[in-house]
Amino acid sequence: MDNIKETIFDENKLAEEKGVKNFAEKYNCKITVLKCDFNNDLYKQYPYSNASQCGREKVGQEFTSICRWDPPEGLCVWAWRDLIPVIQSFHEGRNNPAIQCCTDGLRPVTFKLERIEIGK
Repeated sequence: MDNIKETIFDENKLAEEKGVKNFAEKYNCKITVLKCDFNNDLYKQYPYSNASQCGREKVGQEFTSICRWDPPEGLCVWAWRDLIPVIQSFHEGRNNPAIQCCTDGLRPVTFKLERIEIGK
């Protein structure tokens, strides 16, 4: 019985190690701010806060996600929350660029996401 337990433990340990190695980050994700909009017509109907574009991000700003779990320094945490499923796909190897935006309907920010290989 002890041999069976040891065999199962060893198989589980090997599977876990293999999974961890496969899960290791192979790619980073470059995040570029393409556009900062302000929907004035909607703001007139549903005003709140400042009547302006998002003040957190600037067109041309670039960020690099080096970890699928943590936002890069300086990136709006709300944008991170909106973009994280796509960002994670780049960490997993997605190769074609994506154009995504945050979910602020009055002040949407549009981002370009693309894969970059670690070490390049």
